[in-house]
Amino acid sequence: MMVRKMTRLALLSAILYVSKALLEFLPNVELVSLLTILYTLVFGKEALIIVTVFNCFEVIQWGFGLWVISYLYTWPALVIMTLAVRKLLKEEFVLWAIFSGIFGLLFGAFFAVAYIPANPAFALAYWIRGLPWDVWHAAANFVLMLILGKPLYKALCSLKRQTWNL
Repeated sequence: MMVRKMTRLALLSAILYVSKALLEFLPNVELVSLLTILYTLVFGKEALIIVTVFNCFEVIQWGFGLWVISYLYTWPALVIMTLAVRKLLKEEFVLWAIFSGIFGLLFGAFFAVAYIPANPAFALAYWIRGLPWDVWHAAANFVLMLILGKPLYKALCSLKRQTWNL
């Protein structure tokens, strides 16, 4: 049972990482938000482990920088927010698309938090300067969840029942 769980966590983490790498040529278009939300809906708190492993992969690829601090709380925050609202939003993927879009809009604000201890004015400027990109991120997150959310959710639920039922 433990080997199956570890395999599932490793595979889902790898899918998260590869999905980001495949879309790096499109600024602020990523499947990480979508998959993190879906992983949380299907696998609950295990998504915290998945995003932590994903963060490790990112550090291995890109090295350590201030962005790492932001990643360490931004992706787990998405898991926690998803856990908090999953009973309210249920399987309404239009609402999940809105949720994902809002997260995309707030992504720059999450990142700016890491700069507050050094210089609150810089953190605010950093966030404001990135707002156009956050709007694009929100739109991409919304559309991706709207199109892919329900089919991927059903596929993950089916896989969980068939092969990973723990």
